[in-house]
Amino acid sequence: MPNMLLKNGKVLIKDKIEQVDIKIEKEKIIEIGENLKEDGSFIDLKGAYVVPGGIDVHTHFNIDVGVISADDFQSGSMAALAGGTTTIIDHPGFGPKGCNLEYMIDKYMDYAKNSLCDYSFHGVFQEVDKNSFKELEKLKKRGINSFKIYLTYSFKQEDEDIIKVFQYAKNLDMIVAVHAENDSIISFFKKKYIEERKGKAIYHAYSRPSYSEAEAVSRLIRLAETVEFEKLYFVHISSKESLDEIIQAKLRGRKFWVETCTQYLYLNELNYLEDGGEKYILSPPLRKEEDIKALWKGIDKNYIDIIATDHCSFSLEQKRDGINEFWKCPNGIPGVQERVLLIFSEFLKGKLSVEKYLNLTSTKPAEIFGMSSRKGSIEIGKDADLVIFKEKKLVLNSKMLFSKANYSCFDGFKLLADIDKVFLRGELVYSHNLEEVKLNKIGKFIPRY
Repeated sequence: MPNMLLKNGKVLIKDKIEQVDIKIEKEKIIEIGENLKEDGSFIDLKGAYVVPGGIDVHTHFNIDVGVISADDFQSGSMAALAGGTTTIIDHPGFGPKGCNLEYMIDKYMDYAKNSLCDYSFHGVFQEVDKNSFKELEKLKKRGINSFKIYLTYSFKQEDEDIIKVFQYAKNLDMIVAVHAENDSIISFFKKKYIEERKGKAIYHAYSRPSYSEAEAVSRLIRLAETVEFEKLYFVHISSKESLDEIIQAKLRGRKFWVETCTQYLYLNELNYLEDGGEKYILSPPLRKEEDIKALWKGIDKNYIDIIATDHCSFSLEQKRDGINEFWKCPNGIPGVQERVLLIFSEFLKGKLSVEKYLNLTSTKPAEIFGMSSRKGSIEIGKDADLVIFKEKKLVLNSKMLFSKANYSCFDGFKLLADIDKVFLRGELVYSHNLEEVKLNKIGKFIPRY
C-alpha cells in the first residue's frame, strides 16, 4: 500500500484538538505533524475533524436466542464502519449444555470470517466445573482476556460459583464482564404479569425494576471484594439506583469498570407506550428520565468508563411476536451505527470534552480490554483507524443505516456532524459520497492479552 497523507484535519489527540497532518504507511500511523511533505497520495480534509476509530466492546452479531438476530458479522460490521466504529468485541450467545469455553469462540471465529471491521470476542461462561480454570487458560493464550457471566437467563451463576470464577480470573489476570440483574425478582414479576395477562411492552420494564439491577450490582461488588478481585466489568448499567451503589463502592476504594449504552442515555420507558413499543424491548429495559440524568452525571464525574451499544438486532417482524406478550419478544435493539454519531454530537455541543469523548468511545475500551498497543488513539505506531467528521446539521433516520433490522430507535434525533470517511488500518473503507462500505477489506481478529 502506498503512503497516504491526510492534510489539514482538526485531530482529537489526548485532551485537545490539533491542526496537523497524519501520514500512513503499511496500515500504521508513521508521522503526525504540521505541513508534512507529500510523498504519495493525499487527501485535503479542509478542517474536518479526525477522531480515532470507535471501539464497541459490546455487540451481539449472529446471535441465536431461539430466533437468529437480523445482523450477521457482515451486515453488523458494515453498520459499525459506516457509524465510525472500526473494531468490535462481540459477546457470543450460549452454546449447548456441557460445551467447553472454546466451543462458542470457535463457532464465532467462523462466523466472523466475513467481518469487514476488526474484531475480538469475550468468552461466555455457562457452567463452572473442574475444567473451567484450564479452559480459561486456553482462552487467554488465544488472545481473549475477558469473559462474561450472567446472573439471569439459562446459564445464570450462583454466588458460590461467582466467587470461584472471580478467583480464577484474578489468578489469570482476566476481566469478568457481568450482566447484573436479579433473576428471582425478574421471574416473580414475569410470572405475575403472565397470570394477570399484562403483556404490553411497558410490563417488560415493570418486570425488571431498577432495584433488580442495583441488588445484583451491590452483590457482585461484595463477592469480588471477598477475593480482592479488581477486574470486574459491569455491562449495560441502566439506572440511578445501580449507579448509587457503584458510587458508594468507588468511594470505599473498590476498583472495577462500568459500561452504559447509548439507549440508556437517550430513551426512556415512555417509548414502550408508543405504537410499536415492542421494538424497544431489551434487557435491562429503558428506565426513567431521572435515570438518564443520573447516567450523564455519572459520565461527567468519571463513574462510567465506556459507552457501548449492546447491539442485538431483530427485525420489526421478529419483534412483533411479542406485541401483546412481551415475554415472547426477542430481547435487543440495533445501535452499532448510531453510537459514535450521537456521542460526537454531544462533544460538539460542549457536553463532553475532547478527553472524555475519546475515553468513552475508543481510548478506554482499548486500554481496559488489551488493545491499546494498536487501537484507541491517534498516535505514531498505532493502526490507522480514523474517522473523518464534517460539521453538518442532519436528522438521523433508518434510511442512513446498514443494519438489517431496518429500523432505528433513534429515528428523528438531531445530529451536528456526519461521517465523511472511515479508514481501517489505513485503507478507505467508507465514504459518505459513495454511501457504501467497501467489501474488499476484511477485518482481522485482534488478540488481547
